[in-house]
Amino acid sequence: MRTAMLAFALGAALMAAPVAQAADVTLKLGHVTQTSHPFHIGAEMFRDAVAKKSGGKMEISVYPARQLGDDRQLLEGVRLGTIDAAVVSSSTFALFTPVMDALQLPFLIPSYQALSDAFLSPPADKMLASLDALGIKGLGYYEGGFRHFLNSKRPVHKVADMQGLKIRVVPNPLHIAIFRALGANPTPMPYGEVYTALETGALDGSEINVSSVLSERFYEKAKHMTMTGQYFFPAVTIVNKAKFDRLTPEQRKVLTDAARETIRPQVEAAAAQEGDAAKKISAQGVEIIKFDDVATAREKVKALSAEYEAKNPLIKEFAEHVRKNAQ
Repeated sequence: MRTAMLAFALGAALMAAPVAQAADVTLKLGHVTQTSHPFHIGAEMFRDAVAKKSGGKMEISVYPARQLGDDRQLLEGVRLGTIDAAVVSSSTFALFTPVMDALQLPFLIPSYQALSDAFLSPPADKMLASLDALGIKGLGYYEGGFRHFLNSKRPVHKVADMQGLKIRVVPNPLHIAIFRALGANPTPMPYGEVYTALETGALDGSEINVSSVLSERFYEKAKHMTMTGQYFFPAVTIVNKAKFDRLTPEQRKVLTDAARETIRPQVEAAAAQEGDAAKKISAQGVEIIKFDDVATAREKVKALSAEYEAKNPLIKEFAEHVRKNAQ
């Protein structure tokens, strides 16, 4: 009898205990970077903001490190609805639209503060809205790190010092054209092959963010880091538009507000990470070099920038807004 009463009491207690409620909406969000990368930091900020704003009724499950595919697969998957959401490098959008190339026009955005302001500007909002035509709802932007000039051959203080250096670039037509205009020898190459290419001499260097020089140990093979700041490396937070449209107005507002409100803190986190990484690679013997020739660089890419601004009115509007307001 005593055993039966204890069992009954235990069962009653279990029934009375609070049970965690499943979220009303769960979205799987993928990105390609490791968990130390600013994109992942942004994805976590977004996840936490969505949970807080929805009172736990909406959940973002983050899948880092290419678990759901590379950038192209993520972008195509979100378009088709086979992937709910993603944080995708802006350069990947060139497969479908030129609009996001506005974010990487050379020597346009001078600082992380200016970048935050640009991400939150009316032209940037229009760029997000233009993705509706692709079956994508653009929610906001995050930053991967200001891009600079790493090489193993010589200190680069001026554009003339870049001449002929074989530099890895992302396989993107704009990036290739920028470094060709600057007189380097741009070489599109998968990111995972860069270390070996530096080691064998197949590359002289790479355009890259400081945090990646640290995390990928490129400082072991290249000791000259010039802070050229040719462009930032943004990503766009996106969700399948059909799935977004099926949400309630309140749920849609949670997603859009969470994405927008985490833009500035994420950019600040990326800036802090760059500063910390610069100190660490300097301690590993990398020379951190101030770039003294931005005016010459801007002149050399001026025609290229005009060519890209002519591709879409939104690109020109964004560029003009930044030139007017950036500090």
